[in-house]
Amino acid sequence: MRGEIKIGWVLFWATAFCTVLLATYLTLREDPAKRPYLKILGGSFIFNYRVSDVYMGFTAVPEKPIPIGSTLVVTFENPAGDTPFVVTRQIGLPDRGISVRSPSMRGVRAHVPYKVSLQLLSTGTMEPFWDHAFSISSNIDDDIVPREPPVVGPGYHRPVRPDR
Repeated sequence: MRGEIKIGWVLFWATAFCTVLLATYLTLREDPAKRPYLKILGGSFIFNYRVSDVYMGFTAVPEKPIPIGSTLVVTFENPAGDTPFVVTRQIGLPDRGISVRSPSMRGVRAHVPYKVSLQLLSTGTMEPFWDHAFSISSNIDDDIVPREPPVVGPGYHRPVRPDR
């Protein structure tokens, strides 16, 4: 009898080990309901000297499923102090990454945080079900970008955007 392993004890210890692992997992896991809908990966000002353009943009990825057809409303603070820029985007199937940029802007000052607000609106009712705010700042003023493009010609024009 000595040296024999009984199958009952093996099953008992295997079950105990699996129970401890499951309890540890349930204790340490992050609740998916508490995660935000979008995680901001990064945002910055883009200074395009070639076409004399300055704009703000960011990239985000979904952290949990966003209902298809929802509308993302992004409000960018206007560095010039005028009315903020509002950009809307329809959420499609499946959006792995979302990049949003503001219209062209002026008045950007170095080391000043400019607010960006996000709001997700439900399909049909257009009621907000999630909102988030963060800020973007620049390391340089927009004075380095000329008011008009320094070179005129093919490839040096400001892109025509359909929303204008």
